[in-house]
Amino acid sequence: MKQIKNAIYLLAVLTLRFGVCTDIQRCMPKIAIIGGGIGGASASHFIKLKFDGNEDLKIHLFEPNKIGGRLATIFIDGNEYEAGGSIIHSRNRLMKYFVNLLGLKETPYSDANAKKFAFWNGNELIFKSSNYQVVTLTKLVYQYGLQPFQLNHYIDSILDDFEKVYDNHENNQAFKNLTSLLSSMNMKYPEMLKTSTEEHFKNLGYSLKFIEEMIKVSLVVNYGQENNVQSFVGCVSAAGAGSSLWSIKGGNKKVPEMLIKQNDNIELFSSIVDRITLNSTKTEQTQYTLRYKSPGSSEDYHFENYDIVIIGKPLTDDHDMPIKFRNFDSTKNFKFPGKYQITYATFVKGTLRPSYFGDEDFFDAIFSCDPNKTTISSISRLETVKGTVSDVWKIFSKTSLERQVINKIFSEVVYVKEVKWKAYPQYNTRQRSDRFCLHDGLYYINAIEWAASAMEMSAIGGRNVAILAHKNYMKTCDNNNSQKLKKIKPHSSQHVEL
Repeated sequence: MKQIKNAIYLLAVLTLRFGVCTDIQRCMPKIAIIGGGIGGASASHFIKLKFDGNEDLKIHLFEPNKIGGRLATIFIDGNEYEAGGSIIHSRNRLMKYFVNLLGLKETPYSDANAKKFAFWNGNELIFKSSNYQVVTLTKLVYQYGLQPFQLNHYIDSILDDFEKVYDNHENNQAFKNLTSLLSSMNMKYPEMLKTSTEEHFKNLGYSLKFIEEMIKVSLVVNYGQENNVQSFVGCVSAAGAGSSLWSIKGGNKKVPEMLIKQNDNIELFSSIVDRITLNSTKTEQTQYTLRYKSPGSSEDYHFENYDIVIIGKPLTDDHDMPIKFRNFDSTKNFKFPGKYQITYATFVKGTLRPSYFGDEDFFDAIFSCDPNKTTISSISRLETVKGTVSDVWKIFSKTSLERQVINKIFSEVVYVKEVKWKAYPQYNTRQRSDRFCLHDGLYYINAIEWAASAMEMSAIGGRNVAILAHKNYMKTCDNNNSQKLKKIKPHSSQHVEL
């Protein structure tokens, strides 16, 4: 009889994973991911890995627009160009991992390396590179001393600490909020969010001239902002001005497109999610009901329940298609402070006029260190997503460019196309408390953007919430099943006679 009891109990234990007994919950969740950008794609990939690629895992991915989010391209005369995030650093491990996984190829990014570039303050070109790297380096030393090389060494040290996040994630360690994630890299990093870039580099001993020119140029070009932003993003921006940069042949958007397309567990919904409702009991795992509809539809709503919801789109109130949160405890804060920087990308096919910049030399890229005077933040000749040089230029600016301004910058203009987008957060030094875990089973990838916005950052955010979601779900599921096991442990009235 004792053997029979043990056999019954062992059978109950086995149902923890295999769901043989209907009273025991099988630990395989139904997941919703809202947003098909790089963050949502990364989360979908890593959460599939965490659940061992089980074919019963259900992931519904909601994206009303094109897959890729802020990774987008534009066609001009039959050629394709990057219109969104365009550069990747050589030390971005996840993007390299995705490229290798998907069989994609890298294209070296050459604007700051082989091409001629200049810094512009609105009156004159204050620095002009050469076609020869040794000449450019000599000019940098003459103008800024050893500070460019010191900056490069310092940014390398930042990246050394940053890479600790990869080891933590490999060891299944994830973080509930942005502060804990940054602290895991370096205990000083959270303080960098409260210190301006200018103050940070002054404290490191860099000259005001270097900060106002070299450091500011990188922020204006990469984020459309200046030295008053917090210093962590200032350092990330400086890393993005380095020479070890690349992009993905065929377009950076191929990563989220292929990650999602090749994931057999994903069902794609071209829908807008506008409401998340909490439905919870004391005995079961947290469940959410999503309300969603097709783009352009005003009343044709659908409803679906999920164990886990992952949000991979900004939740600040300056974005379209806001999400409302219902039935949550009043102590839960679903206000997301801050706004996103509006950037105008203007694509022009024409011939650049060097005289507009007060010079006679031809440059492939001109970067502003004073956008209040220059109107534009940067202008650079583009390569296609296949890596071939073209006569198409991309201008970044904070405001829309009038055609008369374009005609002053270019001659023989044959094409103009403007793309307006909210590319990255408006950074400052105010205290923030951004969370990856908003509630049990509810996660927010874009919290990571308030440290810095980049493809790699979004990919890391997606991986972080995937680990969190898996760990928390399995813990809750196992705890619930353990309670049920106690109820089905054999009693005298449940003896089985054989």
